[in-house]
Amino acid sequence: MTRRGGTFSDRWYFLAVDPSSEPGADAPLDAGTDLDPVSARNPEIDDLALREYSAKPSTVPVAPSHPLRNIAIVAVLLGSLVSINGNWSPARAVQHHVEMDADYQPADISVPVRTVAPQVTGPVSSTSSTSSTPSTVPVATDDPPVGSASEVTTLDTVAAEATVPVPIPEPLDPALVSRPIPEETVNTASPVVSPWAARSRMTAAGYVATDVGCASGTSAGALDAFFGDRVGPVIGHDYQHVYPLGGNRYLWLFQDTFVDYSGTATTLGQAAFGHNTAMVQDGSCFTLYHRGTIDNPKSFENGTGESRLSKWFWPMGGQTFGGKVYVFWAEMTKDGYEPSPPNGLGWHPARTWLAVYDAQSLARLSFSAAPNSGVQPIYGYAVDSDADYTYLFGNNFEQNLQREGGYFNGPHSGTVMWLARVPLGSFASPLEYRTADGWSYDAAASVPIMQRYWAENPMQPRYLNGQWVAVTKVNGYWGESLAVDVANDPWGPWTTTESRSIAPRGGDPLMNTYHAHLMPWLDGGSLVVSISQNARNMLRDAWPAPHRYRLAFFRSALVAPPPREEIPVDTSTTVAETSTTVAESTTTSTTTTSTTTTTTPPESPTTSTTSTSAPSSTTTSSSAPDTTPEDTTPPSEESTTTSSTGAETVP
Repeated sequence: MTRRGGTFSDRWYFLAVDPSSEPGADAPLDAGTDLDPVSARNPEIDDLALREYSAKPSTVPVAPSHPLRNIAIVAVLLGSLVSINGNWSPARAVQHHVEMDADYQPADISVPVRTVAPQVTGPVSSTSSTSSTPSTVPVATDDPPVGSASEVTTLDTVAAEATVPVPIPEPLDPALVSRPIPEETVNTASPVVSPWAARSRMTAAGYVATDVGCASGTSAGALDAFFGDRVGPVIGHDYQHVYPLGGNRYLWLFQDTFVDYSGTATTLGQAAFGHNTAMVQDGSCFTLYHRGTIDNPKSFENGTGESRLSKWFWPMGGQTFGGKVYVFWAEMTKDGYEPSPPNGLGWHPARTWLAVYDAQSLARLSFSAAPNSGVQPIYGYAVDSDADYTYLFGNNFEQNLQREGGYFNGPHSGTVMWLARVPLGSFASPLEYRTADGWSYDAAASVPIMQRYWAENPMQPRYLNGQWVAVTKVNGYWGESLAVDVANDPWGPWTTTESRSIAPRGGDPLMNTYHAHLMPWLDGGSLVVSISQNARNMLRDAWPAPHRYRLAFFRSALVAPPPREEIPVDTSTTVAETSTTVAESTTTSTTTTSTTTTTTPPESPTTSTTSTSAPSSTTTSSSAPDTTPEDTTPPSEESTTTSSTGAETVP
């Protein structure tokens, strides 16, 4: 099938009527039976293939008796064959991953259609991943969200007594976002003076910096209104990460971003594309940062070299210390195929990098392999610190489930969270990994701190108000609910304080949500939660409607975690022996209590004292680098940029 003006890899699936089926038999063809792949390549695409499937023809049976009825049946079947080989087959073409052009309309089917209710089935839950998890780690293994079986649709003919069964597989639930990677194009539009030209400048660090305006405040409602509209030249983006820079300044990093400096783009396809961009928030005002020029915007971070259709870099966790911003980046690799629905997206992380930027100018000071540069998991997926340590949460960010046997072969590896730590702000130090009984420098000894859900467990923890809190979009792309969890320690136990269904802005049924991320401040004592949004079918439904590819914000209650369980200390022996050595006994008791409190594994069924197997690594306030604390006070709306009034909050 040839796309009209298409520049993206589309996948179509066609089903065929089997005229050789015995009349009256209710045995539909399997969707994958007797199909020959025919490859065709769009000359505008370098690496992505357009695939088309056609059905093998079959012979038409003729009844051995009843001449008049046979003639009528043959006439009807011949008509069906003409319809099949014409512009539109009564079997219908069903597209699961990327729809064809929006202006394409199939010919009407004049025969009545009878739909049989589908049978709903689901696979048996797998618990294989729990066997290697120690008993101290909470593990929740869910069955996958139930998907619909194929609907069987029959086309009732006029003169035939029998019907020809036609299987019509509906999109599996949950439908998955399709995120095509745009081919780089040349802008052939007449040159215009950019509305943002006067507010754009080239910085000494080599970035284009554009003042894009101010929100009406930093509350969830104000941010929802601001980011629900186009933000200066940015008409769509996702996967937001926010890093405090100190004072009222925050660094925002985004994944795939569409930028239109002309101010005339009404579709995503008319905008320039970058795999990542940055914004700096000062009070309630924002400045966009990227490389390139306003006529040819490029990604903010190109890492070791970006190739749009094969290699790029996406931001993970990070934190600011001593005037430097440390950010982990995932190097992403495009797979050589598009996963079949609902098996995810056609790329995967290949390596983990650590970048260091100047907190004032954003000048890149270094870009090197992370201390643990692997991706199983990505240590640095989320990052935050308490008074003594910086914690690197791990998740493998695997979204191509076809690499793991398909969606229904879960629970998948992305449902597991891991944990490592370094002394406060010492990102170059060797990592200590959370183990079953403490900490170790041996990565092979690490154990998960949590596993739950079916497809993804994309936890985004923060240390706020002296406690740990995390938001999670349950099952990521595949889910429709949000969880809020709290803990006293980053390794848990984590307690779910809120579980809510979450719908896209306006309840748009064509959209879905993913990547919940906490702001590092509170809104009237409540959490400020951000979430990414997209159309389930991006090319068809978000390309012509960029508002579907924008962030949303809302509030959630901040609840204190349950108090830590006090570890009882047996002092009976000490009391009996210390009638004349009170000072020595007191010292010994204090040391024992401290060791027990800090090294006992969470949720351990025993209360014995366990010392860490790793070498001693003590960090004090005098040797720790300057850190930017996560002040939960909302940023002041005052900044060096004149504030403007934001739009009304989108319900």
